[in-house]
Amino acid sequence: MPGNRQQEWSRIADWALKNIEEAQAGLPNQVKLDIEWFDENSEDLSNYLKSIANDTSYSAIVGPYSSSNAYKAAELCSKSGQTLILPIATSAELQRTYAGKANIWNLTQSDISQCELMLAQAVISESTYVSLLTTDDEYGKSFSDWFAYQAMELGLKVGNIFICSSESDIEQAVNSIAANFRYAQHLILAPSKTSYALEFDNEVKRLKNKSTDFKFPLVLCSDVMCSPELAGKLTGLHYEGISPCAAPSSGFTDAYRVKFGAEPTNGVAHLYDALIMLSYALTINNGDLDDAILKIVDGRDSWNKSWLPADMHDTFAMLQNGATPDLSGVTGDWTFDDRHHSGVLNTTYSHWILRNGKYTTLEYLSSDGSSRTTSSLQAWDIQSQKYQYFNPNQAIIHYPEHSGENWAVVIGTSDTWANYRHQADALAMYQILKRHGYDDEHIVLIIADNLAFDNHNIYPGVVRVRPNGENVYDGAIVDYKLEEVNVADLKSIMSGQGNERLQHVIAPEKDDNVVVFWCGHGAKNSLMWGRNDIVHGYQIADIVKSVNHRKMLWVMDACYSGTIGEACTGIPGVLVITSANAYEPSKADVKDPDMGIWLSNGFTREFQETVDEKPDINLSDLYYELARNTVGSHATVYNVENYGNMYKESMNEYF
Repeated sequence: MPGNRQQEWSRIADWALKNIEEAQAGLPNQVKLDIEWFDENSEDLSNYLKSIANDTSYSAIVGPYSSSNAYKAAELCSKSGQTLILPIATSAELQRTYAGKANIWNLTQSDISQCELMLAQAVISESTYVSLLTTDDEYGKSFSDWFAYQAMELGLKVGNIFICSSESDIEQAVNSIAANFRYAQHLILAPSKTSYALEFDNEVKRLKNKSTDFKFPLVLCSDVMCSPELAGKLTGLHYEGISPCAAPSSGFTDAYRVKFGAEPTNGVAHLYDALIMLSYALTINNGDLDDAILKIVDGRDSWNKSWLPADMHDTFAMLQNGATPDLSGVTGDWTFDDRHHSGVLNTTYSHWILRNGKYTTLEYLSSDGSSRTTSSLQAWDIQSQKYQYFNPNQAIIHYPEHSGENWAVVIGTSDTWANYRHQADALAMYQILKRHGYDDEHIVLIIADNLAFDNHNIYPGVVRVRPNGENVYDGAIVDYKLEEVNVADLKSIMSGQGNERLQHVIAPEKDDNVVVFWCGHGAKNSLMWGRNDIVHGYQIADIVKSVNHRKMLWVMDACYSGTIGEACTGIPGVLVITSANAYEPSKADVKDPDMGIWLSNGFTREFQETVDEKPDINLSDLYYELARNTVGSHATVYNVENYGNMYKESMNEYF
């Protein structure tokens, strides 16, 4: 845990150990936890984690606190099999990445839930626009990944999104927010470090002192802002926020106040639960601690006890006698997800305000609506509810008679092993086109082509988009490696302007159709081309305008790909379908458990499966399939009014 809060961690651990010892008095099997503390902010953290992850004299690792450090621990423990209990590391991607590992246990829901709860408070306050300021790290990624998606689902309009990597970035963001105050009534503030929180507050105070006309959105804070380090120092604004906490029905918060004369801050209740859970599991451990933890969290025998020593005594006795009670901790129910058992299904949150240097709880919120809490939703399985409307009576646009010729350009714009899914999805699209009538003369395939025989690939010569699925690399003819061409070359390829270096181009006429599939990384109004080059929206629009076509369909799976759709709006005969709107990232979807790599993106998986099985599907039905089954972003269609009636137009013209 972080050493700058060692006093707080030590006293909560001492309390837990005292209760564990008292609860086992008179029992035949007694567990004693011997805790070795290490400051996770130490420069030697990586070496320390390597040491203890492979040292069998340690029963388990509890912590780290921060998501970035928890990633390091999870990577090592997933390989060594060391039990890792993460009390308060809340990165959504961390929890998702290691969901299949039987030795990694998360005692808090991911920040997807926390972000949604903060946005829900903005809705309750009747906000229209909301902005986000977060950090460019594992903690901040949960907020930047889900903020725009959830805001749209809740009916809010997205203002600005600031993703900061330094204190100077924080300063610039605060100035921009103040200068554009009218664009957001609420700001979601989710810094990963207390130093960033202090920089934010100091810059606010500087601007307030500089101008009597200072205005700023109402600020809703994430859990990092609930820290004893910040309590007496944040004075620039009225701060309120959301933090994981003890369940109100447990009585833990009141007991903590009486015992320590303070309000429990972020993480202490979850550390307490980690130690109690570990002691319960150790009392029934027969050589496999993770199996024992699984029995603890899966128990469903009747149990009406608490975390107090007298009740814990009965719990220890039940466990030693072979019972499997349905246990809860001070943070609430210990029911984990049925599929992976990697994380709890419900977390209680404190909605707090910071006033006169003290944190005060206004209400409790949770994701299951349990006693004395308000209900919210947990995240990864939520399907979009906000859909586009298409006019069924839109006038039909009359095109020249189709020549029967179709052309395709398929592009995967990532070149690293970590981004396997982008090339794999491009290869899968190539195979679908081949199955539905295209020959290689009518397809241009552009990928880095470095997956099949990469040293990380445990299946040499094989690329898949599903575990144990077809080899989408089989028979694929790669026309250009990504490093060999640039965006200017792409324009030449698509407009039929071949040369000695660009020998394979498409050659559509005015009565031919063209389909483009593009998969890779994206940012606001731009797409990545490899690791270093960027393609802007206006360049894509310029390419589109240069291509002869009767009808043209662009299918794009990239973060913020909606900005490319916006750039192409107004061009006749062109439809753009994107995995995300202009404000949100898209999400990976299918993972190979053996290689630990994402194989496919969610939007692309749904698109490819749908058109492969239903090649004559009309575009309206295709959109709703995509919108309903793309999790975490909004599949979006652009330029309908310049393309045609979505209920009349279909995919079969491209096959």
